[in-house]
Amino acid sequence: MEVKLGFGQTPKPQYVFVSREPDHCWYMLAEDERRIPIYEKALTGLITGIEANKRVETKFGIVEKTDLYILADKPYIIRSGSESYFSKNLLLSLDVITSEQLRNPLTIAVSPGNNNVVFCNIYDPVTYRSIGVSCDGHNEINWQALGQTVSLKINENHNLNQEQIQICTNKIPVNSTHV
Repeated sequence: MEVKLGFGQTPKPQYVFVSREPDHCWYMLAEDERRIPIYEKALTGLITGIEANKRVETKFGIVEKTDLYILADKPYIIRSGSESYFSKNLLLSLDVITSEQLRNPLTIAVSPGNNNVVFCNIYDPVTYRSIGVSCDGHNEINWQALGQTVSLKINENHNLNQEQIQICTNKIPVNSTHV
């Protein structure tokens, strides 16, 4: 990611909210809390973390959300309701993704369902293959336990990647004429 010098935006993650609307499935909030629709159906980046069943205070009270952290052109946090089809599709997909796949960019795509339903699909952006999972037949899953399992897997993978980056930067040769 390139760092821009000079004046600019505050360097903080951009929240993206999942919501089934007539012409889009996710949006951002402007500083005045106005919804800004996102018409693109996919976000590609490196998954850097997830918080499942996170208790969040909203104008509707305390609710449980799933926050997926993605590093793309800038850091994003995709937020969805923990009980939503989107979150359940997301957790099922992330559960079957390998650690090797998590080291590479993935594409998170939204697709509208009936009423207020939004589905999540994860794709390999190089092969265009979907990590095909479905919520059908998963009624007996302990979603909280699955969220914890996926969180551990992603966070351990991200920590391993950070350690490898640190090791690489420590091995950069120093030009002895400048020391």
